[in-house]
Amino acid sequence: MNDGSRITFAGLGGEVTDRLREDILAGRYKDGDHLTERDLAERFGLSRGPIRDALRQLQGEGLVQLIPRRGARVATLSKIDAAQVIEIRQALEPVAVRFLLAHGDPGRLAALNDILRQMQKAAEDNDWAALVTIDMDFHETVYRLAGSPLLMRTWESLRVPLLQTFRMHRQFYESGAHVYQTHRHFFDALASGDLSRAEQAAREHVVDLRDDLLEHLDHHAEPR
Repeated sequence: MNDGSRITFAGLGGEVTDRLREDILAGRYKDGDHLTERDLAERFGLSRGPIRDALRQLQGEGLVQLIPRRGARVATLSKIDAAQVIEIRQALEPVAVRFLLAHGDPGRLAALNDILRQMQKAAEDNDWAALVTIDMDFHETVYRLAGSPLLMRTWESLRVPLLQTFRMHRQFYESGAHVYQTHRHFFDALASGDLSRAEQAAREHVVDLRDDLLEHLDHHAEPR
C-alpha cells in the first residue's frame, strides 16, 4: 500500500500512528493483514524507528498484534470474545441508560445530540474511519452521562474488543447513513424519557449485528 506520501520529521511516531489507525478503521487494511516495518518505512519515507513506535501504540489500542520474529498484523477478534463482549454489553447498556435517565435532566443529552451531528456528517462523507471513532464516542458518552464510576471503568475495560467489533461492523451496514439511523433511533428512545422504551432500544442496538458478526467470525476463525 504505497501511496507515495511523505511526512515530515516532526511528530513522526504520532503522525504515522494516526495514518495507520485511520487506514485500519476505514478498512483499507483487513483483519490479519501483515504489516512489515520495511514496507511501512518505504510507504512513509521514514526509518523503521517511528514505524516501530506506531505499531506499539496501535498494539496498545488493540488494533495491531505484534508477533515475535514475524512482525505485526491487523488484530483479529475471536468468535468467543465477540460473543462475550456483546452479552456483557447487552446487560450493561440498559443499566447505563437507566442511570442516565434517573438524573431527570434532558440537557444531559445535548452531548449525544452533538455526537449524532458529527456522525451524520461522517456518514454523508462516507468516512468510515470517523464513523467507527464517533460510534465509540457515542456509547462512551452514554456511560459517562450515567454518572457511575464503576460503569465507566467497566466500559474502559471493554474498550479494546469493542473497538475491534465496531471496526468489523462496517461490512454489515448498508451504508454510512445506516450507522447514523441506528444511533438516531437509540437517541430518540433516550430523549423520549420512557425508561422501558430506552432500555429496549439499548438492548436491540447492542445485538443489531450480532448474528452477522458471529457468523463472519465463524468463517474466518484462522488468522492469515
